[in-house]
Amino acid sequence: MSASEPIDIEVSAIEVEPKPIDELRRAKAESAINYSILLSGGVGIVPIPLVDFVGVTAIQLALVKQLSSLYGVEYTSSATKRAISALIGGAIPAFGSNTVASWLKLIPGVGSVLGGSAMMLLSGASTYAVGHVFAQHFEQGGTILDIETSQVKKQFNQYYEAGKSKFSHKKANAETVEPSVAPAEAAPTAV
Repeated sequence: MSASEPIDIEVSAIEVEPKPIDELRRAKAESAINYSILLSGGVGIVPIPLVDFVGVTAIQLALVKQLSSLYGVEYTSSATKRAISALIGGAIPAFGSNTVASWLKLIPGVGSVLGGSAMMLLSGASTYAVGHVFAQHFEQGGTILDIETSQVKKQFNQYYEAGKSKFSHKKANAETVEPSVAPAEAAPTAV
């Protein structure tokens, strides 16, 4: 083969599939958010005012930590607390409703029922909103340190409203689910 002869090289293109991990990651994030919604709703029932706030905050911090791990983002507890406080504090009607619902629990009898029901819904909705705001931010390459809470407050409020609807739907479905196993029949008594 001389240096002046053309060399025939066959090149084949490699097709790269869209990242399936993104869909898997998105499904895992949605699963973590849904699980946390239910946990937050359960904590909202706690009959002691302000204990529900502490419990829901802990669940939301754990959710953001799980999401940051899922998206490969460094987790910082103090920055996450500040971001969540800014998001929820910026949603004045939401925060005011949570406070009233929590303190309603002090009224004997009906206060516990009304306050618990309201806190269950509002806690689930705020967790839904926090989870989706952080998941979307992480998916776009953001970190906990660079989230601009002032820019995502409108988005938070939209997710909060959607979360109230979603949590109400989940609660209604949970109340109407039939047991998958038939109850055991009474054993015949020996005579």
